[in-house]
Amino acid sequence: MDGNNRWSKIKNLNKFQSYSKGANNLIKLTNDIFEKTEVKLITAFALSSNNLNRSKKIIDTILNILEFNLDNALNEKINFSISIRGDLRFLNSRLKEKITALENLKQSSKKKLIILMNFSGKQDVINAFNKITKARKHPNIKNFSTYTILSDLPDPDLLIRTGGYQRISDFLLFNISFTELFFTKKLWPDLRYGDVIKIITKYKKIERKFGL
Repeated sequence: MDGNNRWSKIKNLNKFQSYSKGANNLIKLTNDIFEKTEVKLITAFALSSNNLNRSKKIIDTILNILEFNLDNALNEKINFSISIRGDLRFLNSRLKEKITALENLKQSSKKKLIILMNFSGKQDVINAFNKITKARKHPNIKNFSTYTILSDLPDPDLLIRTGGYQRISDFLLFNISFTELFFTKKLWPDLRYGDVIKIITKYKKIERKFGL
């Protein structure tokens, strides 16, 4: 979900407006994709651990938008479940309570949006290793898969990176070894359903061999 800051400068809007647009776009895109395609799982990288080094003003803006959207999601009908994961210790108790309430709304839904906040792919690997060690298990691929942040879900089939940069930026490092990567110059708030469909169409033409 890269490009909110640059989008705000191009549109001459403040950070609250740009991040609000980005948050709204996530919900709209997710809803369109779930309603019009066979996709059942979407994972969005909303805030990396490195992003927490940004100014307090930007972080406060992001948290205000998070709370605003949590309130909206709790009061509106959303036809998919939402799970917010990552190191959430930086959030206050009120936000944590609202996240828990939201996650309890659609527990039986087959379509799920995972939002990663204060997440680091490197730290995820370290956390998994520490859990394996604590459980006195052998550190193999199977056990690592059991303890990563997406341990209950299959590895992503495709990854879309907005903003023009062709890098992973500490995303799901353990989980994307066979994920198809797509990069677009469009900034996150400008990404549309039609853009996603074009990428999915390209993805379906790829012969995925998984190393065979």
